[in-house]
Amino acid sequence: MTDNLSLSLHFSLHEFLQSQTATRKQILEQFDPSEEIVDSLKYLCVNLLEKIRELNNNQPIHISSGYRCPRLNDAVGGAPTSQHVKGEAADIDFGSKDANKAFFDKIRDSGLEFDQLINEYAASWVHVSLKQTGNRRQVLNIV
Repeated sequence: MTDNLSLSLHFSLHEFLQSQTATRKQILEQFDPSEEIVDSLKYLCVNLLEKIRELNNNQPIHISSGYRCPRLNDAVGGAPTSQHVKGEAADIDFGSKDANKAFFDKIRDSGLEFDQLINEYAASWVHVSLKQTGNRRQVLNIV
């Protein structure tokens, strides 16, 4: 599968697969996700990340962590049930902790559908996730 595949208007598969840890540890399966994972990533991009980008005045959004294959998720200390492994989550960075906190609040107050919105480590980044069904609109802070 080619990693320059378009997932939506403004997001490509490459953004969700890149990982220095996977490259360094030669976790090659990170770069060849299943069709099911790609479908979940497309759903996430079209139905949540594009809408967050609109909230950001159509400015690009930096994906700091997207899909993680199980071995990569273990290598970075991710939770075994992480939605990153399912292609349902992205960690996004708006450029600073202040900007991350402001966008966390903006997303929370927007009415957008999401499963989880997490302010991680004093706004070091913002975690968002979206499932195709059963979204909880859960808002959390991890310190």
